[in-house]
Amino acid sequence: MQGGRDGKRARQDGGGNRANNKKRYLHKAPASGGKSGIPQSSRGIIVSCTSSKENLAGKEAMALFTESYEQLGGTWKQQGGAGAGADPAEGEAAAVPTDIAAALASEVAELRDPSRRPFYFHQVGMHSVVYVECKDAEGPSPAALAQHACQRVADSHQSETRFCSRFYPVEHTCYASMEKIEELAEQVSARHFPADAEQPIQYAVAFDARAAPPLDRMAVIDAFASRVPAPHKVNLGAPQKTILVNLVKAVCGVAVVDRFKELCRYNVRTLALSEEEREAQRQEQRTQTKQQQAAAAAEQPEQTEQTEQPAAAAVAAGQQEAAAPQQQQQLQDDEQQGAAEPVAQAAAEVVQAVAEPAQAP
Repeated sequence: MQGGRDGKRARQDGGGNRANNKKRYLHKAPASGGKSGIPQSSRGIIVSCTSSKENLAGKEAMALFTESYEQLGGTWKQQGGAGAGADPAEGEAAAVPTDIAAALASEVAELRDPSRRPFYFHQVGMHSVVYVECKDAEGPSPAALAQHACQRVADSHQSETRFCSRFYPVEHTCYASMEKIEELAEQVSARHFPADAEQPIQYAVAFDARAAPPLDRMAVIDAFASRVPAPHKVNLGAPQKTILVNLVKAVCGVAVVDRFKELCRYNVRTLALSEEEREAQRQEQRTQTKQQQAAAAAEQPEQTEQTEQPAAAAVAAGQQEAAAPQQQQQLQDDEQQGAAEPVAQAAAEVVQAVAEPAQAP
């Protein structure tokens, strides 16, 4: 009896259901802060990564950007994070441990305390994308961090991440509507492309959208390009600056970056390849493009023929319908003509009979 009661209790508690146990104990771990999406008025970097590896990619990106942040002179770690209330001098003294035990304790405390880290990554609610937020508003910009990290990979030809692929800095955000985007474009153009600049800047606009409202691509690009003043010119081949516009769900993120095309559009996987491997990759992409174009061209005549056959049938049917009234009228005319011929023949015979007696005397 005791065993039966225990088994019944275990079934009631979910102990006999393997699926319930999996939900209770093997749940997915949230992001570093449990938030989702791109926060409004934030600065950060959109990271494109391997699908189903978003958490690992976020941690990799945080480590990569932290190293670049420190090399570019960031002081968040030394100050103990925002809102910590620590004196900079005390933070600097505490950052230099006197022995190995103190150094290990400092590292463990830093890992356990998110406020001491300059970055914070978010799940955005879709596969293959995470967002790394920069908490230091006065430190290196997201554009500088992404460029520095890509330059490190380009110099070493060794990828420092397993799951990250592309970086898209975000320095300005707004709601993903044309009205808000046009307002933001005015601010970005005035800040990065002044009308009184001594040297004109050659620029380009790069647009990308993920699960975003159905906005017209060219309308968004023109919203930025039309607001850049006169001395500056568009150069799609080798721009000095690139305006990155990324729509992620209901948020539009914008940043102006340098050397975007030169650094393989901030693709760290491509930057890790040698020049020969990159050329082979380009050749393979060209071959795939030609094959796709050839397949599309081969399908087009078949579709045209299939379209022309119903069209020809429809034209023939229309001609038949148009000819039907004429044929019916012709038949009526023939019937009337056939009925009139006996009458005319009888009249001719009467006339001939009358004429013959007159000619006899």
